[in-house]
Amino acid sequence: MSTHGLSKEESNDFMALEPHLVELVRAAVAGMNPAVHVLTAADLADVLESQQQTPAIHVIYGGYQIAEDLGTSLMFHHTWYVVAAVRNVAAVRTGQVARRDAGALAARVMGALTGASVQGAVRPLNLISPPAAHYQGGFQYLPSAFLAQTIFHKSI
Repeated sequence: MSTHGLSKEESNDFMALEPHLVELVRAAVAGMNPAVHVLTAADLADVLESQQQTPAIHVIYGGYQIAEDLGTSLMFHHTWYVVAAVRNVAAVRTGQVARRDAGALAARVMGALTGASVQGAVRPLNLISPPAAHYQGGFQYLPSAFLAQTIFHKSI
């Protein structure tokens, strides 16, 4: 839960947390039946909704804010979205079954990530307010959002 042992380039890499988050999510969904796919933005880039793998957890970088200027470095707050994506056409008109499936999957992953320590982050992950859920044609997307704090070293 620090930048100890990381080079300046590694600790400044905005996407360095992604493989660690993916690893935590994979551990959280390991052994589930049906198997849960863990996908990043790169995995989803050219996939049509009708062809996407479900159930899945999408790990998506949401940008950063500068939290504090520390002189020779900056404290960044990075937002990471972790989206439970399921498809269930039972009760497709209401989406009730898909919402239930997504809710259980999201809860499992939220429990694993909330307060988790990730190499490169200077504090444990914090759960923050996510964007709204979305349901369409049997697909339910239930996002969670996490704040990861990192130190960015200025070039001086």
